[in-house]
Amino acid sequence: MKQKYYLLALVLVSFFFYQCEWNKNTKTLDLSSSNLEISINRFEKKFISLDTNNLIPALNKLRAEDTLFFDTYTIQMMRFGKVTDSISPVILSIQEFLRNKNVQELHDSVALAFENTEALKLELTEAFKYFQHYFPEKQLPKVYTVVSEFGYNAVTFDSTYLVFGLDMYLGKNFKYYGSFDFPGYIVKRFEKEYMVPNAMEVLYLEYFGRNELEETKALVYEMIEKGKKLYFLESMMPTKDKNIFLGYTKEELKWCEDSEADIWAFYNEKDLFYSKNYMEHKKHIDDAPKTAGMPSEAPGNVGSWVGWQIVNQYMENADGNVSLAEMLKTDAETIMNKSKYKPK
Repeated sequence: MKQKYYLLALVLVSFFFYQCEWNKNTKTLDLSSSNLEISINRFEKKFISLDTNNLIPALNKLRAEDTLFFDTYTIQMMRFGKVTDSISPVILSIQEFLRNKNVQELHDSVALAFENTEALKLELTEAFKYFQHYFPEKQLPKVYTVVSEFGYNAVTFDSTYLVFGLDMYLGKNFKYYGSFDFPGYIVKRFEKEYMVPNAMEVLYLEYFGRNELEETKALVYEMIEKGKKLYFLESMMPTKDKNIFLGYTKEELKWCEDSEADIWAFYNEKDLFYSKNYMEHKKHIDDAPKTAGMPSEAPGNVGSWVGWQIVNQYMENADGNVSLAEMLKTDAETIMNKSKYKPK
């Protein structure tokens, strides 16, 4: 009798380790030896606190801290114009902005929601460690936070700056989002959990994004290009819930996983994979509430999810012989052919 219990225990232990191995995220690395430290410059706090009764010297003092970023914010982001040492329409415009009660209220909301940014700093540092590990030759940007009056969530400027518009992460139920034409499927991403994925996405686009003026390729190749980005994001944040990378709910991601063979059949039967119709592509690889032609349960952007699976299969077949950097340089047709992706 004891022997039977012993054999059962062995079976259970083996099954447990099999399950652990099966569920293991192979993209997780031990980066504990990295001593990377980052800082987050809370520019919005400094800007809203400027003395409007003595504005020109206050602006010049803030500009002196980081002239390039100050000019990027005032000229490119906010469209005030270039600040000079004299009374000008630019100075008057900034003064009016700083004294505006709605602007002050928005800054108060941001200050309350982001009393500190330690959680953001920790998560972003971890993602930057992965980026530094895979791409040691690439420059990490300086990190700033601003209030952009709902203009930006995360954005890079020439790989020098990574900027968060904190007013775009106040939670999907923030009272003023409804005053704009933000679609519901976009507003649900105005949560803090999207900040680092957004940051790494714009960093990807800065360094590895395709030239948008390139000739449109077959849909399946465009899917794979999107899949490269998603694979990159997962590699930078391997412990993050995968649904976040696509802006899906967990239920929407599960629908894709459960319907993988049906999705593949849909694109085959509709003869869409090798379509070069740009407008047709947008229905399948752009953010949207739903994907055209698919069941009502299907989320938008299913084509990008398919591309992600193809890239995953390609990298699995490569069995460690293709680095992330090499994969990103590999053309989509090669990835498609070598992936042998064909779900059943």
